[in-house]
Amino acid sequence: MIRKISSLFSTGMNHLSACMLPLIPMITAGSLIKLIWLLLDAANLAGGNTGAILSILGDTPFYFLPVLAGITAAQHFGANLFYSVGAACALVMPGLANMMEGAGSLSFLAIPVVKTTYTYSVLPVILLVWFLAKIEPHMERIFPPILRGTVYPLCIFLSAVLLGILVIGPLGTLISQGLAWILDFLSVRAGVLAWMLLAGIMPLLIPAGMHWVFVMIAITRLGAEGIDTGIMVSFFLVGMALGGADIATALFTRDSEYRMQAASAGLTVLLAGVSEPSLFGVCMKEKKTLFCVMASSAIAGVFQGIVGIHCYIYSFPAISSILMFSSKEEPDNLWKAAAAGGIAFVVSFILVTLTKIKKTDK
Repeated sequence: MIRKISSLFSTGMNHLSACMLPLIPMITAGSLIKLIWLLLDAANLAGGNTGAILSILGDTPFYFLPVLAGITAAQHFGANLFYSVGAACALVMPGLANMMEGAGSLSFLAIPVVKTTYTYSVLPVILLVWFLAKIEPHMERIFPPILRGTVYPLCIFLSAVLLGILVIGPLGTLISQGLAWILDFLSVRAGVLAWMLLAGIMPLLIPAGMHWVFVMIAITRLGAEGIDTGIMVSFFLVGMALGGADIATALFTRDSEYRMQAASAGLTVLLAGVSEPSLFGVCMKEKKTLFCVMASSAIAGVFQGIVGIHCYIYSFPAISSILMFSSKEEPDNLWKAAAAGGIAFVVSFILVTLTKIKKTDK
């Protein structure tokens, strides 16, 4: 039973990763536009409607995230691209969104409709397209060729959208909101423990692809509410800890080829926020280095839980994108994030250095 649950969970994570990964460049583009707007605003250069236009452009990938997810999910699951995108577009139609956000209850043919906002969300559409991929082959066998140009598209589109609104959408939203609620509950009740554990185990979650659940929650919250309570901070701490481990490895290893590899991985994660070269090229080769990174991230996570650090813009967390933690409403948040990142880097560098020196002495 446990093995089956584990297998299902692993399969789900693989599907989520495959659907989310192609979206990251577009989301990053929107986030960088927001960072540009922040810089222009800080320099008082965002005159006229510049700020408003940049803000709209930066929000676009987030607002239409369900549509983009419909494309990637259709490609991954093998569903019809146009039906998938059409169903995703229906979920973000302004009229439907207004009904979902309005007062009073909703129903369709006497069936209660759970009020759900689909803009900025990912999981409901991925589940919907997965369902489409499952029913399309059966629907094709039912309808004769003469009806496939008229009745078949009607049935596919109508059934997909209605099931999305009545069943699949609320289920996906419930899962996403449930995970977000658990994180919020833990951060309020045991903030230090919650962020220490998340930052500490993140180096294990990323290679397994399980980090996409948290990426999805963070992106959804940033799009809908404009703030992430700490998930992206944990990614930032892990990146800084990896950078510290890589630099220490590059300085104290005797293998010149490995030194260049570690240095390259360190610069990549520190400046670009890409952790895979460090995780797979350095940490997975030396388990002690991995444990040092986990311990350093956890220690920095304790500091995060004590002072409370938030994220306001999605980006690959790195030194170059540290303004993702900047906010006029919370002016000291940026410095808290910088301090937490510094703790992760320094502690990791020291721990890995000690392991390298000890190994050299032997």
